[in-house]
Amino acid sequence: MKTLANNMKAARREQAFTLVELLTVISIIGVIAALVVAVLPAAKRKKDEAAVKAIHAKLVTQIEDYKKQFGTYPPDNAAVAANTPYWNPLAYELGGTRRSGVNFVSELDPTHTVTTVGPAQVNSYFGLAGFVNASANATTRAKSFLGAVGGSGQNATYLYLTNGVPGMPAVMVLQVPAEHPSGGANVWRYRAYPVNGHNPKSFDLWAEYGKTGSGRTNIHGNWR
Repeated sequence: MKTLANNMKAARREQAFTLVELLTVISIIGVIAALVVAVLPAAKRKKDEAAVKAIHAKLVTQIEDYKKQFGTYPPDNAAVAANTPYWNPLAYELGGTRRSGVNFVSELDPTHTVTTVGPAQVNSYFGLAGFVNASANATTRAKSFLGAVGGSGQNATYLYLTNGVPGMPAVMVLQVPAEHPSGGANVWRYRAYPVNGHNPKSFDLWAEYGKTGSGRTNIHGNWR
């Protein structure tokens, strides 16, 4: 009996972890966790970069297609384009609108309407009297350069923003498929024929997203 008891105690000692072994395992787990934490941000940056570049390429093509049809690039917000390039009407011009009296109905979201009278979102937000890519009436569909009409915007998702002025409804803007470094909503920046831009005789389209390893903002644009 004594021999059996001694054997069982020895077996238990062999199965149990020593303090050194336990600390070694904990250290290994800590190293693995640190590696995962370090790799995840880089992986997210690469994923965001791929998504931004893919949508950007499509938007550039669609803007050029727009010019072929209308003879000009989509207008920007002439009043604030230099300082606030994210307040632009690309969602309406590339997505198309239908004219309904003093209102414009979005082809991307038929439940969304903007108006040219008080509060005049079209003029107040974009400095425009109306949109170029607009059908003559509410029953005729305008051309959508973004692809098939639907809730996601297909080639570029959209969201609604307000400028913070009381009583001003939200307007539609095209969303960047990545977070902005400052947080909050992230939308495509756009300037048409920018005198001091990267493409003075064309247009500037770019996205700001994430942070680089050095802490700088990632920017992807159509610079030449």
